Amino acid sequence: MANHLCKSCGAGLVSDEIALHMKLFNRAAKEFMCLDCQAAYLRVERSQLEEVIERYHQSGTCVLFAKYE
Repeated sequence: MANHLCKSCGAGLVSDEIALHMKLFNRAAKEFMCLDCQAAYLRVERSQLEEVIERYHQSGTCVLFAKYE
């Protein structure tokens, strides 16, 4: 995967940040926000978004959050 940067603050992104952005905002997005910017935009705490990511990992129901070992 290419290196992606947050479209708001320029921070480097990890796959979970990209996956959550796609899940919450637009599955076909080409630009993404980091967790901090997503949290600010949605007016929630970063920890709440981290919990959502963890729920998707545990459920195994969304291919965006698949863990490859």
